[in-house]
Amino acid sequence: MKMCKNTRSLALISALLCAAALPLLEAKGAPEFEEPTVLSAAELLPKADLSGPFHKVNPRVTSDGYFNNYTIESKFGNETVEGQQLLEIRIGELIAVAELDKMSSSKVLGDSAYEGGKAVVTAPVKAVGQVVDTVSDPKKVQDTVAGIPDGAERLFSWMYKQAKSGAQAVGDQFSSSTPAPDSGYSSGSTLQAGKKLGLDYLGYSKRERQLFQKLECNPYTSNQQVQSEVRRVVSIETTVGVAFKFVPSVALLSQINTFNTWYDRANKLSLYEEPEGIFKKNKSDLMALGVSEENALAFLRNKAYNPWTQRFVANSLFEIGPKVEGHNKFVQLATKAENEPSTLYFVSVSDAMQKLHTKRPLKKIVSGQHIPAALTRDGLLYLPLSVDYLFWTREVAGILEDFRARALKDDKFTSFEIKIRGKASPLARQKLEAMGAKVFEGSL
Repeated sequence: MKMCKNTRSLALISALLCAAALPLLEAKGAPEFEEPTVLSAAELLPKADLSGPFHKVNPRVTSDGYFNNYTIESKFGNETVEGQQLLEIRIGELIAVAELDKMSSSKVLGDSAYEGGKAVVTAPVKAVGQVVDTVSDPKKVQDTVAGIPDGAERLFSWMYKQAKSGAQAVGDQFSSSTPAPDSGYSSGSTLQAGKKLGLDYLGYSKRERQLFQKLECNPYTSNQQVQSEVRRVVSIETTVGVAFKFVPSVALLSQINTFNTWYDRANKLSLYEEPEGIFKKNKSDLMALGVSEENALAFLRNKAYNPWTQRFVANSLFEIGPKVEGHNKFVQLATKAENEPSTLYFVSVSDAMQKLHTKRPLKKIVSGQHIPAALTRDGLLYLPLSVDYLFWTREVAGILEDFRARALKDDKFTSFEIKIRGKASPLARQKLEAMGAKVFEGSL
């Protein structure tokens, strides 16, 4: 529920306007607002998130009132991520990094090349600060260097295509024709440079997507380490001319909820296909729900999302169906997201609404100025809050009071439930219950 930077001032104004009503809801002697405090990872996370074969989470956790900041420590480096959902994605991706590290080891690469009867490069391949020796026995290179094909300088020439978006993108197949203009590749630079991706996700090659699928990862991840390692492995593999004998044997950690759920949904929704195809499906689904083309395109062009997160949102709404009102407003709110944690918020909320719809059919999707909710046909006002730890800050108070005021004005409901993905502070729970809501924690 973290608000984008350009909406924080609006949230603060809302909070100030609502401040006069807040004393009516307060318990006697209770503080009006609170500031986020330092939290303990052990008190917030399941054991699989806290530590695993490739990571541990620093026990000190900070919060902005919505999302927690977790620091992941591993042999591949440390990273601070915002939100438990992103934490679980990163933990799963560490498995992939470990597998990629094995795949590009000198012995695996050298043996695969030599046994395949292929000449290999004499220079090391450099990427993401690593040097990978491409042979285990330099003499084998000397003995076979004459076998390097005459067309090696064309190894990384590309079949370019013009995507409908107007962006130049790398195609799915290699071409033996002359390299495209300005490709930057020559016989001297290809082996060092690896290969170049197209723009805005459109350039992922088929081989890369296949490797991401073997690793059970999102090929559009914001994790630059995973992206770089996949590019490196595919580049070396292509240079050598044979596929590695080493096949990824990723054992998913069943307790890592977000990571596993995403992979399951990706397979069901065929998300390892061309990103252009995913874009078309998303646009078609949204417009079938009555979302205007302008709003659909604004959402699909929002670079805070990636093809997977956009597909998850669009598909959840599509499963709810066009008979339910309010899809257009939901998409407008979702388009305001400016960073990854806020996009994951809308992924989680749309999924929660779709799951509720299967049990208690929705009448409409309702929205405050910042957050969406749902109204069921039997009168339940349902507010899913996909946050890690909800503190009752001035901003939170303003946002939720704005939502409650709009709901009371526009809709009739007989019951009010708030479900929080993580936890709420005692004060936040007290304030929410004073609004007439039944509060559930750890329920999304």
